[in-house]
Amino acid sequence: METIAPFIAAALTLMVFSYILGDNVLFKLASHIFVGVSVGYAMLILWYEVFADLLQPNNGQLLRVLPALLLCLLLIFKIRPSQGEVTNVLGAIPMAFVLGVGAALAIGGALFGTLIPQVTSTMSISLNPTHYPDTEQEIGIVNWLNNFIIFIGTTGTFFYFMFVVRSQGMFSGVREGFIRFWAGMGRLIIIFTLAALFANTVSARVAVLVSRLQFLGGFFK
Repeated sequence: METIAPFIAAALTLMVFSYILGDNVLFKLASHIFVGVSVGYAMLILWYEVFADLLQPNNGQLLRVLPALLLCLLLIFKIRPSQGEVTNVLGAIPMAFVLGVGAALAIGGALFGTLIPQVTSTMSISLNPTHYPDTEQEIGIVNWLNNFIIFIGTTGTFFYFMFVVRSQGMFSGVREGFIRFWAGMGRLIIIFTLAALFANTVSARVAVLVSRLQFLGGFFK
């Protein structure tokens, strides 16, 4: 297997690169092989790491996970899109649990893992430059500038997602100008963040491309 593995890898790489010439059978075959191997590997890991241990006769954990296994079995009723009313209800029960738990985890993770720590860290930032003396490891003004950018970015991003109705009164223009200024700063921060994420994605794809080209170069050398 170790002898033919490089030949299989080179063939699959060339099949993927054939997409440069347009959508063709070789590229589709490589895509199907990739998806099939990924799903098969995931199923084997799921079986040997989860189900094989839980289904042991002398395993006391079976009773505790029995409701979860029952919900997994009910997902079989969602295979066909058009079914009877009873089967639709049975298939909708595990889907409701999946969507509910997924939404709760996403909201809880975003709130307690990102939003609250970000606000807490921003509130603890000092904007006084004298609080950042020079040390052997870092320059004080650079440390202050980094914290200042974090403060501007966090505050501006919050103001960018603030939807308010134009108020009437003597200071309505001042209030609107204040919100517009911070919303503009938030817009710039969001643009810079998305640009950095996109650049990181592109650099990662380029690194993968260079790696495969180096592999092919060494293979045909």
